[in-house]
Amino acid sequence: MLLLLIGLTIRPALALPFAPGLYERPEVQRELDYLRRHPSHLELSRTRAENWLPHLLPLLRQHQLPPELAWLPVVESAYQPGALSHAGAAGLWQLMPATARRFGIRIDDEFDGRFATLGASRAALGYLSWLHGYFDGDWLLALAAYNAGEGRVRRAMRKSGSRDFWQLPLPKETRRYVPRFLAVQKLLATPMARGRSSLSEHKITGPVSLSRLARQLGVSVADLKQWNLALKGESLSAHEEYSILVASDRRAGTEQLVPIRPQPLFMAPAAGLDLSSSGALFGEVKAPFSTAPPPGWNRP
Repeated sequence: MLLLLIGLTIRPALALPFAPGLYERPEVQRELDYLRRHPSHLELSRTRAENWLPHLLPLLRQHQLPPELAWLPVVESAYQPGALSHAGAAGLWQLMPATARRFGIRIDDEFDGRFATLGASRAALGYLSWLHGYFDGDWLLALAAYNAGEGRVRRAMRKSGSRDFWQLPLPKETRRYVPRFLAVQKLLATPMARGRSSLSEHKITGPVSLSRLARQLGVSVADLKQWNLALKGESLSAHEEYSILVASDRRAGTEQLVPIRPQPLFMAPAAGLDLSSSGALFGEVKAPFSTAPPPGWNRP
């Protein structure tokens, strides 16, 4: 895999090259109909996204990726940076531990970088850019691989003898994941940043205790942990750089920040899928939600 990462030429991708007829497919129409019947799904995710788009859109431009990919977290986590799935995927982009580490995210007893939203976003966009090149510019295959893994998509291609996503024998979740993103992207259109984010990023070099870091940033340890779910303990021991968020407008108060509490994802019984825009995240499917932190977190 390392050879692939080093040797693959990644092609620029400035727009999603989807023909209008793609949205007429029955798989996409089903998702469009579902989301139109449940407008609160997209509205809530759009509201949550407003604090992150001022950060994410420049990152997409830096990676030469389509701005519409800013809507992928709607499908992944409903724009909840603290989302944790039953399968162990975490954060805004729902990165699995192996994928996160592969793209430079630190995960240890003190820090889970999948919850460091901007650092995790760089890793997720790096992965999407790599997948786009790996599948020769085919975004449907790249999106399918983001959900199911490139190995599984390659095996499905070999088994079917086809490069057509719609013909591949992929898991049910993946076969619905891609149309769901297409529907979300169609309805939300081109993302735009409205105003400035209430969060600013600081690059911190360890080792440092959280109490000392909080003093340096002029905030409390409790606020530091509230804004940074990646912080699991009371210090950062590694000699490396960490992405830390603080409120950029102290007068705004925490009530204007995106709530980033650990929120496990639950499967919607009706759909049988772990899709974040299914009803369970929006109160439309009765599910045993818990706001308890994941195991290992030392929260205030």
